[in-house]
Amino acid sequence: MKFAAFDLEIAKAFPDGGHWKDSAPLGITCAALALSDADEPRFFHAAPQLSRAACGELVRELQRVVNDGYTLVTWNGTAFDFAVLAEESDLPRECAELALAHVDLMLIVTFKRGHYLGLQKALLGAGITGKLQAVTLNDGTRLYEMSGKHAPELWAKGEYNAVLSYLREDVMPLLQLANIVWQTKQIRWTSNQGKPAALAVEKLWCVRECFAFPLPDTAWMKTEPAQREKFVEWMPPLDGYFPPPAPAQRDVRELPLFAYAAESAYWRAFRAALRAHKEQRK
Repeated sequence: MKFAAFDLEIAKAFPDGGHWKDSAPLGITCAALALSDADEPRFFHAAPQLSRAACGELVRELQRVVNDGYTLVTWNGTAFDFAVLAEESDLPRECAELALAHVDLMLIVTFKRGHYLGLQKALLGAGITGKLQAVTLNDGTRLYEMSGKHAPELWAKGEYNAVLSYLREDVMPLLQLANIVWQTKQIRWTSNQGKPAALAVEKLWCVRECFAFPLPDTAWMKTEPAQREKFVEWMPPLDGYFPPPAPAQRDVRELPLFAYAAESAYWRAFRAALRAHKEQRK
C-alpha cells in the first residue's frame, strides 16, 4: 500500500483549551506531504502565509496524490487540518471529500474508544522515535520543548528552517506509523496510568467508514467523551456523495456521516438535530 502523510502549521495561534474556530482565520504558513516512496516530504510554504491561490493548489495536489493511488493519512486531520485548509482555500467541498475519504488514525481511536490520543503516544507505542522537541534557531541557539503552539511565533520571526524541521518530524514518523498499523493491525500506546493499551485495527478505515462504528462504552471515563459531530461540523452538504439512507433515524451521535445527504429533507433534519444536540449540552 502507498501512503501519503499530510500535516500543516498555522500562522495564528489560539489559546490552549480553546477552539480554533474562535480565533479563525488562522492562516497556513506551511504544509508537508510525505509519500511512502520518497525520501523527503514536499513542502508548501510562504511568508507571512500561503495565499488563497496557494492553498487551492495544495488542495489540488492532495487530490492528485489520491488519484495516483496513495492512501492519504493524518492524525486529527479531519477536525483540524482539512477544516483550516477548507477555510483558507475557499474549497470546502473539495476538502470535505478529501477528509471523508482519507485515513485519520486518531479519529479511528477516538471513535472506537471515545477519547482522544496524542500522536506522540502512538509513535512511542509503535517503537518510533517521538516527535521533534528541539530545534535550532537562526542564531544557533536551541529551543527545547518545541510544539505546534510555538510554530506561528517562530515563523513570524523568520525561523523558517526550525518550523519546517519540526513539520518534517511530524509527517515522516506519521508515515512510519501508518505502515506499522497497516502491517500489525493495531495501534498501541501507554495510558496516563502507565498501563499498556492497544486497539485492534482490522483495516485502515477511511473517515466516512468510521461513522458506522457503534458508539463505544464510555461509562468508565471521568471526562466527557469526544462527540463525533465536532469532527465534521465544518463540512458543507455533499449531495450525491453518499449512499441511500437507512430506514430508521437514530441518535445524532450514531448517524453514519451524512449518509442521507442525497435527500435534502434529511439533510435539513440532520443539521437541526446537530443544533438541538449542541443546545442541550450547553
